[in-house]
Amino acid sequence: MPNIDRDTLLVSVQSVYESINRFESLLKFETLRDPGNITELLITYDEAFKVLKSVYLEELESGADLPPLESILIDEQE
Repeated sequence: MPNIDRDTLLVSVQSVYESINRFESLLKFETLRDPGNITELLITYDEAFKVLKSVYLEELESGADLPPLESILIDEQE
């Protein structure tokens, strides 16, 4: 896996998390022609988030100057 800088990692984690929230909202609150397509996208984004979260937590454990994970994840549904 290529190395990415910490700012890119931070923005990637936030972006994927926001996309997951958006797709979940679409499934909950919208009438969709093809909800299966959104579900597939959601699964893909969930997997990507797991990987990014793991890398982010590894960086934090190694002493990286990054904010705590919980502080960068904004739940739009609150």
